[in-house]
Amino acid sequence: MKVFPEADVIWWNANSYYIQCPFCESVHCHGVNWKANKLRYSHCERMESYLCCFPLNDRGEVAYEIDKRRGRYINICIAHDRNAEYEYGNGDDADTDDTGDEDDEDDEDVNRLAIELAQKATIAAQREKTYASIHEDSTELVIVNPGHGIAPFEQKRILLPISDCVNGDTRAVQRYLETSPEATLFVRGRHFDGKTSLISAAAEQNSEMISLLIKHGAEVNAVDNYGRSALMEAALFGRVDNVKVLLEHNADRYTKDCENRLAIDFAREHHRNRRERYERVGGDLTSPSNRRLGYVEDTFKRDIDRQEIVRLLSGENRESKIVFGSPPTLSLSKSYSFTPSPMRDSLVLHGPIEEYPITRVLKTVARLERGGKFPSIGAMSGWSHGSMQSLRIDGQQWTDDVFYISKLAGHILPSHAHDRGKDGRYSACHAEKQLIAYFIDRHVFLPRDGLPDPKLEEQIERVEESHERFLSFTEIGRQVKSLRERKDALDHELFDGDEKLIGKHDKIKALEVELKSVESTLNGLIATTRARPLLKLEARLEILHQRRAKHADLVKMAYAPPPASLTEAVILISSPPCQDCIMFKDKVNKRFDLSIQLLAAL
Repeated sequence: MKVFPEADVIWWNANSYYIQCPFCESVHCHGVNWKANKLRYSHCERMESYLCCFPLNDRGEVAYEIDKRRGRYINICIAHDRNAEYEYGNGDDADTDDTGDEDDEDDEDVNRLAIELAQKATIAAQREKTYASIHEDSTELVIVNPGHGIAPFEQKRILLPISDCVNGDTRAVQRYLETSPEATLFVRGRHFDGKTSLISAAAEQNSEMISLLIKHGAEVNAVDNYGRSALMEAALFGRVDNVKVLLEHNADRYTKDCENRLAIDFAREHHRNRRERYERVGGDLTSPSNRRLGYVEDTFKRDIDRQEIVRLLSGENRESKIVFGSPPTLSLSKSYSFTPSPMRDSLVLHGPIEEYPITRVLKTVARLERGGKFPSIGAMSGWSHGSMQSLRIDGQQWTDDVFYISKLAGHILPSHAHDRGKDGRYSACHAEKQLIAYFIDRHVFLPRDGLPDPKLEEQIERVEESHERFLSFTEIGRQVKSLRERKDALDHELFDGDEKLIGKHDKIKALEVELKSVESTLNGLIATTRARPLLKLEARLEILHQRRAKHADLVKMAYAPPPASLTEAVILISSPPCQDCIMFKDKVNKRFDLSIQLLAAL
């Protein structure tokens, strides 16, 4: 069964998804169809197939978030086109049990050296083995008649297929293998440097030859006197198709040569590899002569092929990087605890170590855990603080969202003496409620997500009115408006005038001259400082229209969600949750079919 390279989906919306091509590294776009096969053809020159991997599976596990502002789903496992919000790295995956024991490092060095010595010994032992020599052991002779006055002469028949093999004449080699009694010698014998015919052919650009030799019994993992295998030779010269054939026939990518180099090392960009390729095709770095090389490489294409070979041999971009996981269980949560710092100006979360600054000693902090590669998100009670390094939650934004979610869930936020003018604000700003609102924003579609955004429409209307007033009631605005209208009229007359101007060369010339004059005047006017307010208004309007388009994408997404979404999470809290937060959590879980737990880490 053929194995296709895997391409992780970077992001997608209701209509399209985007992947990084494992062949050319460009980003390709495909149409979303959950019922269709995920095998797609690349849009680059190769036109090969890859398997598109979405960050969700048949078991309901997911590794994506909804980015409602940009109207898309984001694969959290792919470091591509991320803004600061996704560039997390709080050390949660670090080994907290590390003792710094030097004995462990010594053991690793010993094991590594042992493997290297074993590999060298294997190569040395293989070199001592007696192999049939292609040149010395061949006895089959043929009469060669070159013509042109040159007398016929006798030579070993095997010499011609050796040349044909290097030159890629597959038919000639196949005829030889099917008719010569020395076919096995040709396939399994060695040249003076220990190379087999397969190793020699691997450096050339003919994968059919590789397949032919393997079919007739060539040893895929044979190495020459320097420990070089056919896979290494193919990697060095960027023969990606040869590499694929060799891997399909179980070529060992972990074999090392006498200098402890793997096949992948020969495909990497390195001066040593460039020099070897240059010298092996006839180049001489010590000579000033400009003699013609025996082979001129298409460097651009071969470099692309060598990048592909690196991916093939390392697994980089060939297999999905998507990781699924689960939030901490109730039993595991006992290993987490919040304690005050020595200065009592922060709370330290033990388990994965993380420190959260607090503005007052009585402040509560909480941490959202979703498992897998989802980042841990911290929050602090209150509504006036912005986001900080450890606290990614903006108190004002998520407190406002708690009010909206409470209404949807049928939860009434209790009044408090510290509400400061808005009933329920004190309760709404609790850290655990903010994190619940954050979770819903990233994983649940709300009713408002499937509707036009009234606030956005109001903004657009206000800016459009300001823009129209500027064009109508300021001198420069009227000038710009008049010039733009004239430019549009000239464009229409010249390019949309159907057949009216056919044959009227003078008229066309006059219109082109006038259009150029209008464009020049308009550009000069817009470049002045007096036009800056107009340009700012138009820039603002463009941004708002982009937001409208992204919100339109969000509306489509809300009506056609993916087959699976995240429903489980654990929120670790530095103090026992209040009764209202527990009630809020229960109602939210019921309303949105979620399973969010609140755990006091004390």
